[in-house]
Amino acid sequence: MFWVLFFVFLIAIIGCVVCVTQNNNNKKNCMNADTQSAYISLASNFYATRMQGVELDELNIIGALLRAAPDYRPDYYRRLRNALAFDQKHRGNFWAAQEINRTLNPVTVLNLPRKKKQPRPQKLSTADFEAWLRCLAEREMPVEAGALMVISLTGARPCELNGISIDGRRIHISGAKLSHNGLRGASRTLEAEDGVCSILRDALAAFKCQPRSMDSIRVALHQVAIELFGRRKVPGMYTLRHQFGANLKASGMSAIEMAYVMGHQATDSISRYGDKRFGRAEAVKVKPASDADFSKVRDTVPARMRADALALNDQRDLDRRSEVADG
Repeated sequence: MFWVLFFVFLIAIIGCVVCVTQNNNNKKNCMNADTQSAYISLASNFYATRMQGVELDELNIIGALLRAAPDYRPDYYRRLRNALAFDQKHRGNFWAAQEINRTLNPVTVLNLPRKKKQPRPQKLSTADFEAWLRCLAEREMPVEAGALMVISLTGARPCELNGISIDGRRIHISGAKLSHNGLRGASRTLEAEDGVCSILRDALAAFKCQPRSMDSIRVALHQVAIELFGRRKVPGMYTLRHQFGANLKASGMSAIEMAYVMGHQATDSISRYGDKRFGRAEAVKVKPASDADFSKVRDTVPARMRADALALNDQRDLDRRSEVADG
């Protein structure tokens, strides 16, 4: 089944070769900063989905942003506002950029109900994953297909995809959110067979063949997933990370090794990822490198078990006291 997915993925990256060549030949036209290109991509997606047939002037952009605000989480609204302001500044519309930056979120200002986080599906069958890749291939969406393939094979966070490099059979993933006092997103070095590393190289090439923001990739994947699976529990990139966690649990890998592969710095973090009952041990194609440093992974499972036991004992004491009082 693994090689079936490989051939499906090859179809998805056929158009990527031409795309990569064009990007290399026109390198002077690309933005030097990843953030700048990501902002322009995010703004373009907003214009296409929220302002079709509307002139891109200051009032229309601000009006569209305010109308769309209830549909976004506050953090996404801030990122989108920054992207729109930067895009207008890049186009030479400095006044419009200044006014967009001043546009407050009506949801937070007026204390309106905020959009709730959608529950993330935590499992995805091989058949559904294969169908998702095939659909992306048919629509010539190599960036999205590449992202899905890399996450499914490495368990990387979506925000870590740009920080993955492959050297021979070694896969290095630069951890995300290392600024949080080192509590999240540990960097790690994994190993895999030559065939797996070859697929990962192709997948990374597909993912990087176009300058795209992670938000635009997420939106594109969401739209395809809705059409393919319906609106009930639409899978996303993090669904694959959850499934990867379930696969690790089924593989028999130790708690320390699983935490390292997932980029966690505590062994109990994986308890929030996936369900062992839905895991597929044969799908795990990577492992910690032979020289992996496990010293920074804290074994917090025993501590959590002790805390749970103490809480259970306290509850039993309360129950017994209640029985005595009632008696």
